[in-house]
Amino acid sequence: MDWFNLLVITAIIVLYSFQTLFCTLFNRHYPGKAEWAPQVFCILEAGAITLVTLALNRFRFHPSGPTLLYGGLNALVLLGFNISMIEAGKRGSYAFFNMAMLYGSILVPMLYSVVFLHEGTSPLQWAGIGLMLVALLLMNLEGKGAEKPKKGYIFFCILLFLCNGLYGVFLKMQTMACENESAEMIVITFGLMGILSLARLALREKGNLLPPFRQSRKSAWFLAACLLSAALAVNGLMAVLPRINSIVFFTVENGGVLLLSSMYAFFLFHEKPTPGKTIGILIAVASMVLLSLPA
Repeated sequence: MDWFNLLVITAIIVLYSFQTLFCTLFNRHYPGKAEWAPQVFCILEAGAITLVTLALNRFRFHPSGPTLLYGGLNALVLLGFNISMIEAGKRGSYAFFNMAMLYGSILVPMLYSVVFLHEGTSPLQWAGIGLMLVALLLMNLEGKGAEKPKKGYIFFCILLFLCNGLYGVFLKMQTMACENESAEMIVITFGLMGILSLARLALREKGNLLPPFRQSRKSAWFLAACLLSAALAVNGLMAVLPRINSIVFFTVENGGVLLLSSMYAFFLFHEKPTPGKTIGILIAVASMVLLSLPA
């Protein structure tokens, strides 16, 4: 991996970790019902990413047929991801569904890349991928909870696994078909997802949308920081994805975000590091060193 791509990927990881951090702070200060927070966030995230992407592209929007197709499919996948994350969170362990989400984002694009794109990596990089999967397991193994999950939990965990993986696959497919239409892909994916999410919330709240979108001063600031981080991260991802092995990229990106998020939890939220998480962090660092080596 050359130094320029490594620098861009590092920036993407930092931005996505900021998204996670500020989203956590937004949820803690959101003044409305807890069940509204993730739905409101998804809708506003879609709007912010769409507007920032259009502005970065000087409001040019000329999608081709393949971009319309992959963007539409990815909007449905992203909607499915958001719904399954909300529903899984209400039914059972956060640790297990978070692991399903992370594994999906690595294993599904990996399967697509190996089978259809014939992408390969060096033995050391394959070892790094294996170590990252072990690290993710260790970092999410503790805190599974003793409560029996509610009906439908496993279904939504599987859906989360598939949706998070297919999101990366459709991004890769679009960049291969129309590399110069990355902005159009982002706009279609998030714009359509936002419209569908807004329609879903309107149906659930019978058209009374003002209460869910009310914000306190703190929640509004954290939300704004989160949305800006997400918008820049998505655009950075689409810029680097055509130039790098997607197997390595999705492994490094997901592991790096979880690694930084764990650091924020330890130092900002004063969570006590457990032996499992500490070992997982060390393994993740070793994994990223191996993955950064040239193939």
